[in-house]
Amino acid sequence: MGTTTSSRRHLAEIADPWLSTTVTFPAGRIGPPGMVNGGWVSGTVAGHLGRGPVEVTLQAPTPPGVPLDLRVADDRATLGVDGTVLVAARRAPGPLRAPAPVEPGEARAAVAGFGGWTEHPFPGCFVCGTDRLPHDGLRIFPGPVAGPPAAGGRPARVAAAFRPHPALAGPDGLLPPEAGWAALDCPTAWVHMRPGGVALLGRLRAEVPGRLRAGETYQVVAERAGTDGRKAYGRGAIYDGGGRLVGASEAVWISVA
Repeated sequence: MGTTTSSRRHLAEIADPWLSTTVTFPAGRIGPPGMVNGGWVSGTVAGHLGRGPVEVTLQAPTPPGVPLDLRVADDRATLGVDGTVLVAARRAPGPLRAPAPVEPGEARAAVAGFGGWTEHPFPGCFVCGTDRLPHDGLRIFPGPVAGPPAAGGRPARVAAAFRPHPALAGPDGLLPPEAGWAALDCPTAWVHMRPGGVALLGRLRAEVPGRLRAGETYQVVAERAGTDGRKAYGRGAIYDGGGRLVGASEAVWISVA
């Protein structure tokens, strides 16, 4: 008995469950020079795995302006180029420990203490870059907030108030879902940042059920969650003006300087 076309297609899907598409990141969504912001990349890949926490591991820098192969199968996904995997993601159920919000006035005031005003390793970063203008960057500048210090006397928490520009949103006034992931990226680095230090995002586990709306004021809070050699751990959260949690994350940063 012969095999029908639909049966052959079903057998092929069983043999290779991966579904592929092509993704190209715009040049403006960079973090460090020449690579896409890690939170934006993570949110893009995670968006193909549905709702719930997703853990994204950044194995190599993601270049902007280059067609990349995004492959998705059930609870996992990869992003690569020329057969090399740059990013690997998987569903990662379980609660995320979101840092508590601070008072709105405290989040606004903390921006003045942002370390990047005096020394910034990546001033062109889409999320926290001081060289970005309001219409082409999130401009999230987290500074220290009150609370018990971490080991060494450094702040254990940072926070910032920010308001996305309408130019970053679609016709509905909402930013792309990956913008929420990006906003949870850099603050978890700045809570560890030391003068002269440089770190790259290694892993981001997050859940962002809400979307950022242009013109609305949010606060982002990040707190330290320990260190291990060159690795630094942080937790982040975004709250809207009503104090509702928009998204939460756990991050692993790798010190490179």
